[in-house]
Amino acid sequence: MNHHQSLFCIAITAALAAPVLAQSPPQKVEPVEVTGSNDSYTPPARATATKTDTPNLLTPQSIAVVPRAVLNEQRAITLTDAVRNVSGVASDFGFNGNAQPLLILRGFPSTSMSAQSSMLGSSTYYLDGNPVKGVPVNMADVQAVEVVKGPASVLYGRSEPGGLVNVVRRPLSANTAFSFDQTIGQYGLSRTVLEGGGALNETRTLLGRANLSYVKDGSPRDFVKNDLAALSATLGWIPTASTAITASFNFNDQRYRTDYGVPVQGTRPITPNDHLQYNDSPEASRTKSNTVAITAEHRFSDAWKAKLRLLTQRADTHEVDVTPYRIDLATGDDCSSAKPPQMCRYYFYARPNGRAKLDQVTLDITGKFDTGALTHSVLATVDSFRDERTGVTYLQTLPSVDFFNPRPSNTPRLDTARAVTDTRDDRSRWTSVTLQDQIALGGGLHAVLALRHDKTAAVYAAKDSARPNEVSLTSPRAGLVYQLSANHSLYAQYQDSLAANNGRNPADGTALAPERAKQIEIGYKAALFDGLVTSTLAAYQLEKRNLADYALRFTQNSIRTTGKARSRGIEWDALGQLSTNVAVIASYAFTDTEVLEDTGNRGKALANAPKYSGSVWARYTMGPWAFGGGVFAQSQRQGDTANTFQLPGYATTDLMASYSFRMGGNRAIVQGNVKNVFNRVYFTGSHQFSSDWVQVGAPRSASVSLRVEF
Repeated sequence: MNHHQSLFCIAITAALAAPVLAQSPPQKVEPVEVTGSNDSYTPPARATATKTDTPNLLTPQSIAVVPRAVLNEQRAITLTDAVRNVSGVASDFGFNGNAQPLLILRGFPSTSMSAQSSMLGSSTYYLDGNPVKGVPVNMADVQAVEVVKGPASVLYGRSEPGGLVNVVRRPLSANTAFSFDQTIGQYGLSRTVLEGGGALNETRTLLGRANLSYVKDGSPRDFVKNDLAALSATLGWIPTASTAITASFNFNDQRYRTDYGVPVQGTRPITPNDHLQYNDSPEASRTKSNTVAITAEHRFSDAWKAKLRLLTQRADTHEVDVTPYRIDLATGDDCSSAKPPQMCRYYFYARPNGRAKLDQVTLDITGKFDTGALTHSVLATVDSFRDERTGVTYLQTLPSVDFFNPRPSNTPRLDTARAVTDTRDDRSRWTSVTLQDQIALGGGLHAVLALRHDKTAAVYAAKDSARPNEVSLTSPRAGLVYQLSANHSLYAQYQDSLAANNGRNPADGTALAPERAKQIEIGYKAALFDGLVTSTLAAYQLEKRNLADYALRFTQNSIRTTGKARSRGIEWDALGQLSTNVAVIASYAFTDTEVLEDTGNRGKALANAPKYSGSVWARYTMGPWAFGGGVFAQSQRQGDTANTFQLPGYATTDLMASYSFRMGGNRAIVQGNVKNVFNRVYFTGSHQFSSDWVQVGAPRSASVSLRVEF
């Protein structure tokens, strides 16, 4: 990007931010907690980035929040629907249905694409601050979605450097409330949600909440299936004003048949249609998961408290999708060069009887004290994390189909007796200690200093063939905030990151270097209209190193970790209530990526990272009526790491209208949505190592919903 383009990008960002930053009433900003309102755009002051009760204005890191009101109005059925409102977030190709997305943050995938492991079941996100992996996201039980930009591994570990996505579930409340929500739409879309909760005893020391939902996400494309049945239940016990214990249970039953999208011809994806689909597996894949979390909090005094979190996750998987691939794995020939052109197909990494488990124990101790004129807010964390996947994988060749008009039929079920088998040790273990000190220096200056030490062991190799690769590393974090006034602050931060333990080289068993990253970020934050609107403008440079070099992967079965890539850019996010009637959430990102070191891809851009992207969604209320609309846009993106093809830029438009009324004495809301109003043909993402899996954006679709609150 040249100098003039840089100035143009900064000017556009400033112009977008100016209307919001123009007002600055000099009033103290107090933290705003999530209240459970379905209508509020009020930005909450969350503690995700620091794990302490720190207002966003004093946090030296960019954080974006998508509240429940936006999720409801946009009918966000998937996590991808939610994060399109956040700057610098895009999509990669996801293998396990649309309820398990793979996201791109600041140019880097949210799941490691170079560590040695199967990408199946690898969708990673955080649930109330706890990492979960390979399980679907139940958006029907979500209060807000938080995106922490840039490295967060100093406090959380195991997070990719582009950032992390934290799904915040609905909170407990002592007020009794029940609701029913039904959505129906085109292409078989249906979502039914029943939820309720409140105090379970007269003294209100026992609180409960439950959510039951079933989603059938429709698609006009042949064979696609995305069904999710989910149950969430939470019980809270508050015996004293200083102690609270909560236990939650989440069950998900996902049935899916992945849409592998369309392949590429030349430098562009071929034109999609409803029948251009290659995965006609005779049976649907399935993931059944159980997640149990227990949290105990105790406040020893006004200054000191402890929080103990235990999480355990178990999943049974039945992964039997039919995978299209233009290369004949037996001969190496290009199937699409035949006459007529063909697409080869396989049961590839099929795992009909898989098991996944994840366990984590975390203890956080926070406190405040003074040393002379300095005020300290300290955090000490001890964290233990283990995950493991088991189950034999299979490779079976299937009949090929026509490249442009597949029309598959009579595809056989996976035959484990005839397939090639592979059994792997796939596990990792992390033990970590973190110390953080937030220091009020006086004069509006606040500093954040942190260190994390990780001891990790990981292996992904033929069963019993290799011992785990053991790595110990210490990562620093340093930040500074200058509070210009009660509602405005400048910040700067440097942070190291440990993302993934790459295991061992499959060729000779030697240990591979772990994935590391470092980032410098500066930014400006404002809390306006008495704290009802927040705006964050950030500039950053992020560098990830020890990426896998696959140049020798297929010729010598060897992998080296010598790669390095850089992302830098400008991001702006705004959220809030501009007036009594107008609420808005908006974003803009300029993202410039480059591969700095790699055998064949040096100087090329990262896949699925648009240079320009942005969104705006606004809601206007008029008595019982509400009207909303928004535009979501991305510029052209590279489709793979070699930059051999591109995904065209696009802009889609969504509209919403709702009406509130009384139904038998209860509040009711009927709402209509139209997505992709102008029926644009677009592509949401692709797999960075394949030109055969480009995901197609949904066509124009309409839905109507009814919500009744008792």
